[in-house]
Amino acid sequence: MKKENRVMYSGKLSAYQANTKNFNGKSYQVYDKDPFNPNQNFLYKRAMFGISMYTEEEIREMSEAKKLRVIKAHRKTQFILNSWKQEMMIKFSNSLLGHFFKDHPFLSPFWENTEPDPKFVCTLSFKDLGINKKDIIDKLIDSGILPVNFYQIS
Repeated sequence: MKKENRVMYSGKLSAYQANTKNFNGKSYQVYDKDPFNPNQNFLYKRAMFGISMYTEEEIREMSEAKKLRVIKAHRKTQFILNSWKQEMMIKFSNSLLGHFFKDHPFLSPFWENTEPDPKFVCTLSFKDLGINKKDIIDKLIDSGILPVNFYQIS
């Protein structure tokens, strides 16, 4: 092994600044900007993470009714998102497998029962399913968890 290769970095971050923009001959790192304001992010995080997004001090000062409201909204959010992820999984698997095995009589029960199971927890990530934050927000608005005027909140 050459001495030069032993001291050269070849890890995962070797192309760290590959996503840069040039300005006057200099490279600058590009960062994604969150399009949502702090109030919108607060409502989103409260629905997604529930009571765990608050500090212990905030939880102590919170009324029992508000705690229960936050917990209930969080559970409903998780139920809705889990069902949605299952629906997407079922749709994908049926389209993929149905293309090859639709006429097979042994596999007909797979096509007949295509409802999400409330007891099953879908562990696929939103990224794997191609779901972004805006899609989640739209789903939560449609479900009544986030307000209809969510995008107008400032």
